[in-house]
Amino acid sequence: MQQPQFPRKPPEKTKHPRRVRAGIKIPASDRASESWAGQRWLRLIETGATTDDQAEGLEYARLGQTRTLKIEPGKVAALVQGRLPKAYRVSISLDSFDIPSWDRVINEMAQQARYTAKLLSGELPTTIDELFAPLGLHLFPLTEKDVKPSCTCEEPKSELGWCKHSVCAALIVADQLAQDPWTIFSLRGIQRDDLIEQLKHLRLLPGSGGGSAPVYSPHIEAVETIAAKPLEECLDHFWEPASGLEHLHLAPEKPDVSHPLLRRLGQSPFEGSKFPLVGLLATCYDVVSQQILAEEQAREGADDGPDPEDPEDGLDEGFGDDES
Repeated sequence: MQQPQFPRKPPEKTKHPRRVRAGIKIPASDRASESWAGQRWLRLIETGATTDDQAEGLEYARLGQTRTLKIEPGKVAALVQGRLPKAYRVSISLDSFDIPSWDRVINEMAQQARYTAKLLSGELPTTIDELFAPLGLHLFPLTEKDVKPSCTCEEPKSELGWCKHSVCAALIVADQLAQDPWTIFSLRGIQRDDLIEQLKHLRLLPGSGGGSAPVYSPHIEAVETIAAKPLEECLDHFWEPASGLEHLHLAPEKPDVSHPLLRRLGQSPFEGSKFPLVGLLATCYDVVSQQILAEEQAREGADDGPDPEDPEDGLDEGFGDDES
């Protein structure tokens, strides 16, 4: 894709705007034009604004003449300071998608693994609009007519309503898109976290690989958010199984990997210790495990004891050699 080429030398009338302390500015480098998301936005300015307004707006954006800029669903709102004492109010509007449209989009995302994997990992694919197109939607504005700039200044504007102040604000949006392409979702009416949450929810639903399913369901209170009773009130029945678990029986089994907790913890941090702490713990774990397994076998009438031919059916000597 050919990079947008903005005029680099502004007219004389742009040289002396009222300076803004701590204004929002873009870097002198062409960060936006080097990003695919930034380029998509720059094209709208390049085809909608005059050459002079592009040059002046670029100078304003680099000087930091934007006092505030807010991105919200369907609108960019900014205050851009010119030569007059009062800053101009700038807005750039575009259509935001309603909830049913986002439901269709996220359903489509959930059914296409190549998009789901990248989106859930935080990456926005460069071909994302290919997912929106069959639904009659476009994530990025398709033409310059899809965005509507306005400004309270009285300077002449282009046929599509662009002036140097709106160009300035739009260039800051392009720079933000270069840093975070997900900004376009906020403009279209959904926050990144909401989209990811709904996509994860849909992927977990049975049969989510195809067909229709609700994208979002009401929040269900998590176990960790439920207030626990004080321990003093639970002492009499602390070890009793919860309702519905009275008949649950889980037969103890030997783990596939010996001493997984000790392996995760690693060597003991005590230097020069007299006793091999990890090895002693490993021995304790083995003794307790053997006792539990023996009791379980006895309960089932099949207590054959440890298999002397199985080298792993005894103590794990590897941990016992630890002298740390």
